[in-house]
Amino acid sequence: MTLRFHPCLLLITLLVLLNACSTGGPRPTSEPAPDREQQDRAEAYELDTRDERGELSPYERNLTGIIELVNSQPTYQPALALDIIRSLESVPSGQLTSMIDSQAYDPEFTEWLELALQVRTTMINGSTVTAAANHWANYHYGHVVTQAGFSRLVSDYSTYFPEPSQVAVLLPAEGGLAAAAEAIRDGILSAYLDQPGESVIRFYSSGDNSDAAISAYTQAREDGATQIVGPLRVSSTRALAGLVEADVPVLLLNEASPDGPGVKDPASTVNSLLLSQTEEATAIAANTLSQGQMHAVVIVPGNEWGSRIETAFSATYESGGGQIAAVARFDPATSDHNDMLTRLLRIDESKQRKTALQVRLGGVPLGFEPIRRDDFDFIFMAANPAEGRELKPLLRFHDAGDIPVYAMSRVFSGKIQQGPDQDLNGIIFATTQWQLQSGDSAGPSLVSVREGAFGDLYAIGRDAWRVLRWLPLMRKDSDLSFPGDIGALHLQADGRLYRTPAWAQFSSGRPVPYQWPGSY
Repeated sequence: MTLRFHPCLLLITLLVLLNACSTGGPRPTSEPAPDREQQDRAEAYELDTRDERGELSPYERNLTGIIELVNSQPTYQPALALDIIRSLESVPSGQLTSMIDSQAYDPEFTEWLELALQVRTTMINGSTVTAAANHWANYHYGHVVTQAGFSRLVSDYSTYFPEPSQVAVLLPAEGGLAAAAEAIRDGILSAYLDQPGESVIRFYSSGDNSDAAISAYTQAREDGATQIVGPLRVSSTRALAGLVEADVPVLLLNEASPDGPGVKDPASTVNSLLLSQTEEATAIAANTLSQGQMHAVVIVPGNEWGSRIETAFSATYESGGGQIAAVARFDPATSDHNDMLTRLLRIDESKQRKTALQVRLGGVPLGFEPIRRDDFDFIFMAANPAEGRELKPLLRFHDAGDIPVYAMSRVFSGKIQQGPDQDLNGIIFATTQWQLQSGDSAGPSLVSVREGAFGDLYAIGRDAWRVLRWLPLMRKDSDLSFPGDIGALHLQADGRLYRTPAWAQFSSGRPVPYQWPGSY
């Protein structure tokens, strides 16, 4: 039989043989190429977020790997889901939000970003897990993480942030700060008893000097403390901040250095929590700037504290483009501030102009009403309740009653005194969530709270305990906000827990919640 080859078949055969010879044999079988568009997005994100040295942070280097983890989970796998959430742990909340809003990623991966954000905020906010799980399931129908899966994920992830096993609290048992320490102590115990868990708390007297505080710290370490809270006295916290060893974290209850409440080493496990008056002043400055109020009059006591507050307010306000029209420093030892306000508001200049005009007219009697200056948008006032009750009515008397007045938290005594505080009506001031929530009540019936006068100290004790377990996560995620009783807390790079205060306004002699226009 004679074999015949079709010319086309012969040509194809020769081409195959030539290709095999040129490549040295058949090509190896390879895995399918990854989604190029997804990879490009990941690389674009990495390139856009290099630091000043052109290097990538750890979470950015791992972003492609996290995407691969997501793609490897077609069905729900609890361990793998937890691994994904933990891999995203060091991505700050603000960055997660930006990545979600950018819509630059595959929808499935974007949902995992949303999941990481919701799990994290559910834990730190103390939100009801059931409600959060329902919300997740309703808005992410069909996702491999169901309502039950969300609840389990929160539960599993929370185990990585346990309460400290042995907590030592260093507070003065005697001296001028003993009463304040009692309110803080009761706040700590109140928060602990809400959810006792397995933690053990021991209290140590930090004495009335830095040597006693260091001795208490040393003893607490020898007793096996895994977390230390305190001391309270500023000289003690400053002395202790430089001695703390990294293996036992410390939450100071006052400034860590003369330069401010933060610590010097960003990698340190020393944190600080306090009710900072200078932070309130800067918060008022920032909020007034956001309202477009660009000209201020400042009224502060003529002492060291007043000088610090004036400096803190002015630095923030002027750096934001605001202008200080005038500053008045009153004498705290006197209750008569009329002459000071007359000069501040230029009422005296108005009277002088009237007198000069009358002389030129040969002494002819003139109808006259003094006119105050009008080159300012608001008044920033640092005063205690008694001083505020003197100053605010005088402002009304001198035709400045319609000008907004913003004050420090100390303008409120902590006690509802509706009669005397009628004179404070209209003043907007920084306060704490605890004060707003307690309302007419003094809160718990504890002697240490002193009918509400020491309520903020009680609240800082509660926050000191409640925030402990979340500090490791907040060190990784600087954008996280802890909803404290004294205000929203953000951990700064220097270890300081910065407080965003709540706001109130006096109305009918009592503080009521206040919301700055445009805020939510």
